[in-house]
Amino acid sequence: MRTRTWIAGVATLTVLAATGACNTAGVAGAAGDRVKVAAVSAGPFTRQFNPLLIGSQNSSGNAGQAIYEPLMMDDLAKQVNRPWLVTSFAWSDGGRTLTLKVRQGVKWSDGKPMTAEDVAYTFDLIRQNKGLNTGGLPLAGASAPSPDTAAIQFTEPAYQVMWWRTTPVPKHLWSSVSDPVKYANPNPVGTGPYAFKSFTPQAITLQKNPYYWQSGMPSLKTVQYISFDSNTSMIAALQSAEVDWISPSTTDVKAVTRGQTSKIGYWVTKSSNAMIFLLPNGAMYPTNQAPVRKAISQALDRTEINNVALGGQNEVAESPTGLDLGSRGDTIAPQYRGLRYGAADPAAARQALTAAGYTQGKDGIFVTPQGKRLSLTLNIPTTSPYGDWVRVSRILTTQLRKAGIALNTTTESQVAWRNDTELGRFQLTMRSTGGTLSTFDLFDRIFAQPISPVGTKTQRNYERYTSAEAGTLLNTYANASPGSPGEQKALAGLETIQVNEVPVVPLFFTAGVGMWRTDRFTGWPSQNDPYSVSVANSPNVELVLMRLRAKGH
Repeated sequence: MRTRTWIAGVATLTVLAATGACNTAGVAGAAGDRVKVAAVSAGPFTRQFNPLLIGSQNSSGNAGQAIYEPLMMDDLAKQVNRPWLVTSFAWSDGGRTLTLKVRQGVKWSDGKPMTAEDVAYTFDLIRQNKGLNTGGLPLAGASAPSPDTAAIQFTEPAYQVMWWRTTPVPKHLWSSVSDPVKYANPNPVGTGPYAFKSFTPQAITLQKNPYYWQSGMPSLKTVQYISFDSNTSMIAALQSAEVDWISPSTTDVKAVTRGQTSKIGYWVTKSSNAMIFLLPNGAMYPTNQAPVRKAISQALDRTEINNVALGGQNEVAESPTGLDLGSRGDTIAPQYRGLRYGAADPAAARQALTAAGYTQGKDGIFVTPQGKRLSLTLNIPTTSPYGDWVRVSRILTTQLRKAGIALNTTTESQVAWRNDTELGRFQLTMRSTGGTLSTFDLFDRIFAQPISPVGTKTQRNYERYTSAEAGTLLNTYANASPGSPGEQKALAGLETIQVNEVPVVPLFFTAGVGMWRTDRFTGWPSQNDPYSVSVANSPNVELVLMRLRAKGH
């Protein structure tokens, strides 16, 4: 069973270093000095660089991904893990102890050595502060028996948890922080290729980290993250060469490059195996009813949604298990490997509702057994990279009405939508889930038990689907070593629940749209050189930043 693939040895990037320095002295803003990036268009930045909090990345334009690094790099383009700050690992004590070999010679951007003590300290910080444990790690403790060895203890077998995405923080700075959950970390110190230089709500400027552990990296001296409040303004800035790299939500990339094909390049990639799900609230009637969720899924023509609303850029969900047939096909139980979504079947949806005691009204919309019109509300954000979801909602409204389900759409800011989703304050919403190399993480985020009450924030089981069986299966899965019979049995059980109960409705896999100025920089990823995904808010962003070189240098 594929949970992750390990590539031995660090990904060597030193061969990509510039063979000669570019002379840009005295030329303010010259291409050889600065690349300007717009990861998303979500308005002004907030000076929030706490790498242990998910919200910090979004509020600071994802600039922190060039400052901080994970223990192992998820290579989303090749679907493998690369050793990074950790060079090797080993399990013992039945999966309750993880021993990490920490890379030597790594320094923080303030020049102090990063050691195993920093790694152990970070895990212990997460253990002591629940608000930092967004990965749900069952931590019992951590220690550093030597400068290059960290030992992480878990309360239960933890073979499947994503420990490798943990981002170490410097103990010599964080040990004086009184509340790390509320800590904004305004002057971040990391191990990444770039170090913090300055902040304004409109621009975050990073400079080359002189202590970076990969020799000769990066080539460019400065990275500047620019804030935008709309997809349109971000595209206009690229066209006028005011920004060099954007990740827009657009269905017509060719229109953006029209007349500038020699200056603007792009690559639309499947940015990860993340699935966009329609989430029905399991703590609210009638979306807590399986027949309603099944009817919603049966009513959808996913190909039409992709072609009409998304310009055909995304890959539609094919397996009702919610798994990617390409990267996760070997995790699908034999009984479901041939199961596929067909075209929309509103008749089957109406039949499912009728069998569950719903009656169709004169206007074609069903009425629940409680006598209420089957009218649902969808909450979605409007700002990039979610602008295309408004177009999706229009197609959903049309398709569901054919099945006798009324759909209304409410739009809100990205911040408000994230908050409402985490608090469970929605009837239907859309959310990307599973954008990691761990199948366990995907199912944990869908099925995690017990559920968090509405009004309490969570990063797992946003939809509040309740199932004691799912909880038992997840526990079995977490305790099973990769490839074991226990893992296979747990996977099959969770897939059965997804197929039969439809706690979440799979729609399509996310596509990443990356657009850039080819007249200013070389080294961008492409179909011919797919060393990274193309989007500027990807965890792989530093792979791109280290490949870029000024045109002509």
